[in-house]
Amino acid sequence: MDNLNLPEQLMIILIILFLIDVSGILLYIYLTGKKQTRSKSEKMSRDITGRQKEEYEDTEDFEDPKEETASTEEQRSVEKEVFTGQSDVEINSLLTDIEESLWKSPQIPVIQVKNVTMEFKVATIQTSGIKELLIMKFKRQNTFRKLKALDQINFTIQRGEIVGIIGTNGSGKSTLLKIISGALKPTLGKVKVDNSKVQLLTLGTGFDMELTGRENIYLNGALIGYSKDYIERHFDEIVSFAELEDFIDEKLRNYSSGMVSRLGFAIATSGKAAEILILDEVLAVGDINFQKKSMKRIQEMIHGGSTVIIVSHSIGVITKHCTRAIWIEKGKLMADGNPEKVCEKYVKMQNNT
Repeated sequence: MDNLNLPEQLMIILIILFLIDVSGILLYIYLTGKKQTRSKSEKMSRDITGRQKEEYEDTEDFEDPKEETASTEEQRSVEKEVFTGQSDVEINSLLTDIEESLWKSPQIPVIQVKNVTMEFKVATIQTSGIKELLIMKFKRQNTFRKLKALDQINFTIQRGEIVGIIGTNGSGKSTLLKIISGALKPTLGKVKVDNSKVQLLTLGTGFDMELTGRENIYLNGALIGYSKDYIERHFDEIVSFAELEDFIDEKLRNYSSGMVSRLGFAIATSGKAAEILILDEVLAVGDINFQKKSMKRIQEMIHGGSTVIIVSHSIGVITKHCTRAIWIEKGKLMADGNPEKVCEKYVKMQNNT
C-alpha cells in the first residue's frame, strides 16, 4: 500500500468495500432462503397435521377408534382360533362364506347421513338473458334469497336394506339422492358412503334431442360411465328392451315422452347392479306392459344383494318392495321406519291438506 499512489489506494479500498457489501447481500439471501424453507417445512407439517386431525375427527363422528381397535383384536383372536389347521382351500372357502354372510347382514351400515343441510341461492328478480343479468349485476340490483332444500337430515342405512323415500314434490328427495351419490356437496353436515359403489339411476338427463336414438345411447351411456366397448356389446339388448328397433335412427325430438323414458331406462339398467343402487323415479316408465317389464328388471337388481334406495310417488311400490320408508317433507325428516306406518302418516297428511 505504501508503494501505491493515493488514487490507487482509494481504488483498492473501494473494491474491498464493494466485496464486503456483496458478501453481506449473499449472506442475507442465503439466510432468508433458509428461513423461508424452514417456514414452508413447518407450514407443510402443520397442514399435514391439520388434515390428519380433520380426517380423524370425520371418522370420530361416525365410529369410536377404541371400539375399532378392540374389534380388530377380537377379530384376530377369532381368526387364529378358526384358521388353525385349515388348508388354503378351506380357508378361502370359509372367507367367502363369511363375506357373503356379512353382505347379507343388516347390521353393517353402508350409508350414514348426519345433520345434512342444503341451501341454494335463488334470484329474487328473474332476468330474460345474460345481458340483463350483467346490467343488473353492474347496477347492484341483483339480490338473492336462500332456499333451504334440506334441513338437518339424519339417518343410517344398513347393508342389504331396501329403503323407500317419499314426500311431495319439492321436498328435497332428489337433492338428497344427489348428495348421497356424491353429485352435490351439502352446505352443512356429512355423508359417509363409498361413492365408488354407488349407482344413481335417474331418467331424462344426458339426452340431446337433435341426435338420433343410436347416438344418444352412446352419449347417455358415456355419462353414466359405460365404456364404448361395453355399449357396443349391449347395444342390441338396450334397443330391444326399449322396444325401439324401428325408431333407433330417428332424432330424439321425434320421439314421444314415453319412448324417451323407455330408452333412458334401458340404458340406465343395462349394467350390472351396483352394491348401492339409487333409483330416482324410474319405476313408472312407459305403458302398463313396459312398466311390468321394467319392474321385473328392477326386482332382479333389488334382490341381487344390493342396498337400494327408491324414490317414488307410488305408495304401493314403497309398501310392496321396501323394508323401510323415510318421509321427507319440505326439507325436514318427518318419519322413518315401517313402510306401512310411514306411508299411512304420509297419506293422512295429504288427505288433510
